[in-house]
Amino acid sequence: MLIIKKLFTGLSVSLLLFACGQRPHAEQAAEGHQEHQANTEDSAGFPFSTEPTSQKVISSQRVINPAKQSQTVAIKAYGFIAADVRRSKQVANRVAGRIERLYVKYENQFVRRGQKILDLYSPDLNAFQEELVYAERTDPGGEFPKHAAHKLRLLGVTDRQIETILSSGKIFDTVSIYSPYNGYIFYNRTETPSKGVMASPPSTGKMAGGMGAGMGGDGSSGLSSAPPAMAANAGPIREGDYVNAGQTLFWINDLKEVWGILSVQNNKQKQLEVGDSVIVVSELMPEAPFKTIVRFIEPQYAGDQKFTQARVYLHNQEGTFLLNSLLEAKVYTRTSAALTLPSSSILYLGSREAVWKKTGETRKGNHIFELQLVQIGAETEGQVTILGGLNPEDLVALDAGYLVDRESLVNPD
Repeated sequence: MLIIKKLFTGLSVSLLLFACGQRPHAEQAAEGHQEHQANTEDSAGFPFSTEPTSQKVISSQRVINPAKQSQTVAIKAYGFIAADVRRSKQVANRVAGRIERLYVKYENQFVRRGQKILDLYSPDLNAFQEELVYAERTDPGGEFPKHAAHKLRLLGVTDRQIETILSSGKIFDTVSIYSPYNGYIFYNRTETPSKGVMASPPSTGKMAGGMGAGMGGDGSSGLSSAPPAMAANAGPIREGDYVNAGQTLFWINDLKEVWGILSVQNNKQKQLEVGDSVIVVSELMPEAPFKTIVRFIEPQYAGDQKFTQARVYLHNQEGTFLLNSLLEAKVYTRTSAALTLPSSSILYLGSREAVWKKTGETRKGNHIFELQLVQIGAETEGQVTILGGLNPEDLVALDAGYLVDRESLVNPD
């Protein structure tokens, strides 16, 4: 009987506890149903809220429109001073012979017009001198001596030398050749000499017109009109060398105008145009920048690298610029009106660029952003040119980097 009472008491307690637990469970079920319904209603405002943050995000960040404006891009460039090969004048030999004495001792030496540069022994010149002496002896002042003297003039012998031959009745074993120009000696027209060549020109003594004076300037110039690729390149000449008729002895350049050769990154080539403004600073005068323009643009290849060279022309009447001295420049390119964004709005994804473009709003007023690929151009003073991918009416996030989870991998595909 006692056992039955204990069983009855336990059953009563169990029924009481079961009855008490039914109320909270029903309330929890009802509340869960209401929460699910609310979440469904919120999801209607942004149906893709379950998509990864690497493609779409929700944020209250400030948005901006791309601004359409003209932009001047400043491209940094570095370079050096080179000789202007258009001012290089050729000194060529007019008759075959041997160099007995050479007065030009080294390349880049400054010479003045009329300065003796070498003594040449030439059997042909000696024969023509003998002809002149004989003609003058047999027919003084006649046509024969005049023709013989004219032949010597065509070979570069000066009037003063001819008068000396006629008055003495003797020939010269060697004939002196004189510089037809003022300038610096180079053995190659396109060669860039070493730094420091623009020293002050040395003073010289008496300078008489000579054979070389007839080789330039006045009617019978020794300057080659051929382009650099066609003109013969001279090698270093030494005493005792044999030279042929028409052989280039050297080039003379006065360096009154020089070139500034500026190297620009190859990806900037499309932005460069002839006529772009350039501000140049020389290492010799860092406190005095000067302004010029781009005169020539040329792609260059060096080893496995490709780059672009921009050429500027610099007046050098005072010899201020030394060859091979270094330059630093900014090339200001001219661009048409284009869309621009702050650089902070651009998300760099390796070889591609993107922005967070606004595509909608939540019910609470937050912005919904979607990743949008764009094509960008140059960046100047914090503004990036947008070449494609956006319209002026589009809205994008101001700070693209803040919308990316540091553990997320952005994949716009």
